Order: sequence, then structure tokens, then C-alpha cells
Amino acid sequence: MIDSSQLLYIGKISGTFGIKGSVKVIPLTDFPERFNETRNIYIVDEKKGELIKNKFTDSVEFRIVNSEISNGIVKLVLEGYEDISDSEKLKGLLIAVDEKDRVELPEGMHYFYEMIGCRVYDRDEYAGEVAGVENYGSSDLLAVKKDKKTFFVPLLKEFVKKIDVKAKRIDAELIEGLNDEDKV
Repeated sequence: MIDSSQLLYIGKISGTFGIKGSVKVIPLTDFPERFNETRNIYIVDEKKGELIKNKFTDSVEFRIVNSEISNGIVKLVLEGYEDISDSEKLKGLLIAVDEKDRVELPEGMHYFYEMIGCRVYDRDEYAGEVAGVENYGSSDLLAVKKDKKTFFVPLLKEFVKKIDVKAKRIDAELIEGLNDEDKV
């Protein structure tokens, strides 16, 4: 049995296509073409935090029979789900793959989840720990927490000098005032 902590979310089912049961998926991955190569997926109810059982196989694994990508939307045909009434029940659920099936990134690139828990050092002085990664429009930001305070570090080479996810360490050069004690 797969543990949900081993899953990577790659899409969200936003609706159906036509009456034959195809589902419309909003990709949550930088690699939407992976839907053309992936055959086995998991479907997760994020609100309940549980894997959905495939009603046709009584397993938590679903099989992609066909996929098409057009205008940033993915159309999937899932084995056994050939009727709109079955596929409608999947609306709003997340599509996941096992972490071992993730796309390998080029040297120097990292998945956001790999950075969570990394210790951040500003010129070798401990600054805090990465609690998450946010994006408010201009660039990705590391949400760094120290004690009960959180500050944000732009995930840009001007600030983040080295990321070592194996050692759980990020070396940065922060601008003055970025992690001041009076900030929340």
C-alpha cells in the first residue's frame, strides 16, 4: 500500500470533457508532457487527506488510457471511467504520482518540497528554516521561519547562493533588514 507522503501532486481534475467520461486536468507540474508518458496515477481527496479507490479495480491506482494536452489543459481518459456520471465524481480531486516516478531535474534545480526543512544560513549565520515556498506574482519566495517569526527570501541567485538538499542547507546573502527581529 502506498503512503500518501510518498506522492507528488501533478494535476487537479477541474471537470469533464463530453459525455464519454474524459476528465479535464489543470497541470500542477512544470512538465505537463509527463501525462503522455505516465500510465499509473493516484487520485487524492485533499480535504479528507485520503486516496480515492478506483471503483472498477478496488485499488487506489488508476490507469491512464489516453491523454491529450491543448492550451495548457490536459484531457485524460481513465481506464473504466467511460461515462460522465463516474468521472463527475472525480471533480476537484488531485492527481498524484509516486515520488519515485518524478521527473529528474537538471543539475542545480530542485523541487520545492525538497527545500522544506532546509536550514538557511546568511553568510554562515543561522537565519532560520524553510517552512514553505510561496509565489505572489514576481518570483518564488522561500518562507523562512525562525522562532515564531517568518520572513521571505526571493528564490533568486542574487540572494540564494547554494542549495544542498541532501545536507538540508541553503546558503544565502540576505539584504539588510530582511530578517529583522521586529518583522512578523
